[in-house]
Amino acid sequence: GATSVLFTYPLELIRVRLAYQTREIGTDLSSSTPSKPFRPSLTRAIQTIYREGDGLRALSTAPPPPARPATAPPAPQSYLFTHFPILKFYRGFSVTLIGIIPYAGTSFLVYGSLRSLVYNRPPGTPKVKRSAPIDLTLGALAGLISQTVSYPFEIVRRRMQVGGLVRPGGWVGWRETVVDIWKTRGLRGFYVGLSIGYIKVVPMTAISYMVWEWSKGVLGV
Repeated sequence: GATSVLFTYPLELIRVRLAYQTREIGTDLSSSTPSKPFRPSLTRAIQTIYREGDGLRALSTAPPPPARPATAPPAPQSYLFTHFPILKFYRGFSVTLIGIIPYAGTSFLVYGSLRSLVYNRPPGTPKVKRSAPIDLTLGALAGLISQTVSYPFEIVRRRMQVGGLVRPGGWVGWRETVVDIWKTRGLRGFYVGLSIGYIKVVPMTAISYMVWEWSKGVLGV
């Protein structure tokens, strides 16, 4: 899982940025004049992410940061982004890896426990025959619980993924993101949009477990 995320994560970040960025960089947010809808192309989004911190700060309406002394070493984050620009496509990657553990762990734990409870009946009690509706139900419950447990990691990850629009030359750290969400909206801030997550994850997990069980039956595993 971690290996697949390593290679596909840049695509996930680009997808989030395409959905999030609705204004041209440098747009004056305080202006009363309504701006035209902005829909960056895939190529434009990739170029924007790759060039973050390389002159885009001059387009920002925010005041520039104080000048660094001539003898001061470059900031570590700016140095990394300058020499390894591919890292700009991995904002929030660490949170994603950490979030895999509670999501996958809870999903397998809940599904395995429920499956044993339903199918492994005590001696002397009627056996329950395996069926697709039961597998779908167990998978849906596993997806529901695992999504609830791991959803705060997804909120933090997405906030970090769009951090390049706020801080082009450096990371928006996970600790800073957590504190900001807590101060702004409290505990509820970590579960914004959870219902939409249920609509996506619950049927996906249910179908995955059902197909898995069906494949095991076909292969005789």
